[in-house]
Amino acid sequence: MPSSLPQFQAGTRITPGREGAHAYAEAIAPVFDTRLGDAGERGPDLGINSFNIGPLVLGQAHMSGGVFGYGRDGRKIAATGLELVLVQIIVEGEDVRSTGSSTGGDETVARTGDVCLLDLTRTFASQTAHCTNINLALPRDAFDARDIDLDPLHGLVLRRESAGAQLLRSHAESLMRVAPDLAPEEAYGVGRATTDLLAGLTLGHRGEDTRRAAAETQRARLRRFIDANLHDPDLDAELLCRRFGVSRASLYRLFAPLGGVSEHIRNRRLRRVFEALSDPAQSQGMAQVAERYGFTVWSSFSRAFKSRFGMTPGEARGQGATAAARASVQQAASGDLSDWLRALDAA
Repeated sequence: MPSSLPQFQAGTRITPGREGAHAYAEAIAPVFDTRLGDAGERGPDLGINSFNIGPLVLGQAHMSGGVFGYGRDGRKIAATGLELVLVQIIVEGEDVRSTGSSTGGDETVARTGDVCLLDLTRTFASQTAHCTNINLALPRDAFDARDIDLDPLHGLVLRRESAGAQLLRSHAESLMRVAPDLAPEEAYGVGRATTDLLAGLTLGHRGEDTRRAAAETQRARLRRFIDANLHDPDLDAELLCRRFGVSRASLYRLFAPLGGVSEHIRNRRLRRVFEALSDPAQSQGMAQVAERYGFTVWSSFSRAFKSRFGMTPGEARGQGATAAARASVQQAASGDLSDWLRALDAA
């Protein structure tokens, strides 16, 4: 296993000029469309420094020397398929943000010390002339598993005066300081602890009677159904079409950003098997675990498992809890920030 976490950097601070600005935009393209206006003579000052910490992706971004717009509209949501939660801690400067389909109406200003939550299955837009923020990206499932309703949390800004914002900022800044020296076998536990902290601090904002801002996307409903029925041998495209009243063409378009519906189902089943095999409390035989999720031919299952996680089923069982850390590092060893975000979404 590598001795340090996978790291990714981009921007004009790394590569000056247009090439660096293009690399910056490309890195965050799975999340936001970007636009630049009113750049000064020296051009924009842009930088991203990110680390893959297993259950989440951590990074710090800086932008100044122009007017920067970031947007995630319905087209972007459909094209990328990311179902992640993005937490942004403003450590310098400010931005003006909106969760509506266009700016205006619900605009709010996020200032230094504020903590902002975004559900990437929903629309968002922001604009800034000078801002540095620390970003934490984690799967939407991390909130679903804790029975936290994300609808009232999308666009939430925890003000810097609140204890929650102060705790999250302190924790995020500490993570950025230690990340370069964090060993991969430590990172997975740190990532889980960070997810627990974040989930705990948002529980007070659940608002049982809060009116939902928007209905779930069709793809989100389909993915939830898939996850709840991975043990069903009849789970396939035909079943989903019948259950949700969609055509095959529509279903395939919805899952194209995720590699296709069959690939998504297979990967989710492999993930469930991996979790069971790496759980020290799980004593069921490896073949039985695989069969529970529809893998009846051991040789093909074993090949698919190793291709997905970089280890055999036996190695996952033998390594126990450390297997998750190793698999995370293996998957992140190649690729850039956009690859990490897509892998995080598929985890």
